Amino acid sequence: MKRTSLFLVSLILLVALPVTAQGLTPAVAIQPMTLITKLIGVDQTYGMLVRGKSIYLFGNITGVASTDGYVQALDETGQVQWSLALDSGRNEIATAATIDARGSIWVLGSSAVAIPVLSDTSTVTSAPLTTLNPDSVQVDLTSPQRPDLTDVIAWKVSRSGNLLGTFTLAMNRPVLVRSAISTSVGISFVGITSTLSGSAGFYATSDLNGLMSKPLNLGKVDTELNALAKMANSTVGIFGASSESISGTKLMGQRDGIISSVSVAGKFSKAIRSSNSKSARSWQSATNSLFLGGDSVSDGRMDAVVTKFSATFVPTWTTRYPSSSPAMTADGAISRFALFSSTSLIPGIKGWRPAKETSVLIGFNARGAITSAHRVAAAPISIGYTRDLGVVVLGRGTLGVSIFHTLTR
Repeated sequence: MKRTSLFLVSLILLVALPVTAQGLTPAVAIQPMTLITKLIGVDQTYGMLVRGKSIYLFGNITGVASTDGYVQALDETGQVQWSLALDSGRNEIATAATIDARGSIWVLGSSAVAIPVLSDTSTVTSAPLTTLNPDSVQVDLTSPQRPDLTDVIAWKVSRSGNLLGTFTLAMNRPVLVRSAISTSVGISFVGITSTLSGSAGFYATSDLNGLMSKPLNLGKVDTELNALAKMANSTVGIFGASSESISGTKLMGQRDGIISSVSVAGKFSKAIRSSNSKSARSWQSATNSLFLGGDSVSDGRMDAVVTKFSATFVPTWTTRYPSSSPAMTADGAISRFALFSSTSLIPGIKGWRPAKETSVLIGFNARGAITSAHRVAAAPISIGYTRDLGVVVLGRGTLGVSIFHTLTR
């Protein structure tokens, strides 16, 4: 009788509490995130940093003749505390940012080479010119072609919004900075640069005075570096994608997600590649706990992929969900978080069946089981975490950008 009773109780519990794919963990209910603010008309915000109760947005302002960067600080209520235009007199864009060990904000991007200004002060007077146009042809005036962005540019900004310095690194070919992190001696950053054969990923550093290192290139035909993580012994983990042989490893799939590291001596370790032979993979996001986010495309279907790695890059757990965007990741105080645009049901979330692509924030425990789920009413741009604000999400809508948060730990 006791065995029969225990069996019946277990059966009732299993029916009443749906379980996730990771094991006997009760399914969670979807919750809305709390809106902090909407910024109407702001459509060129590129990313976000969070620190304490402060939120920093960075992006670009496009004019008739040039594009410039900007950075602004908001408080926990969404009120703008200060805003700073980042204009060095060149055509430039801001695409990455980090906060250094002293609290200064570094915004990085790409810039055109500065145009020399002629210093000849002589004056020539001539008769007015008469335009010859006997056929009265209407001429369309067009803006001059903008030069390629071939320099890395970095703006160092104080916490109060003052520009402390502008620094550049000549790459001599078109370049895009994808991500930056703070280190014990300054900052490190990665991105993509053009080559004679295609594209390469690159890694470079700067000290706190803006002295930048010579870039290290990885690949030369089709390689990109998108994210970084601080590791032990001042090593930096780097993550991206490649469809060529690099660091002694050959292509495994259509395009592989790649993992490597850079030593203090400036040497790349042997690359670790994803192994699905029928898919195109990439890593797009990483945290210092080595919680990676990216995507996998196979047979026309995209999945958002998240994987938790050990300190030696051994996967401890992984999961993937149908999506229309790569997964972005963040570390919480206890949980790990992933943000992406979901296109299908997700086991472990009650009633989640989006009729169209919908952004979702998922929290995971140390074993990879889902512990929380939040609906996000905007397309994902960036994710961050602080103890004061919890998880913060920047998203894009039809009228501008919105900032949400939840105090999930």
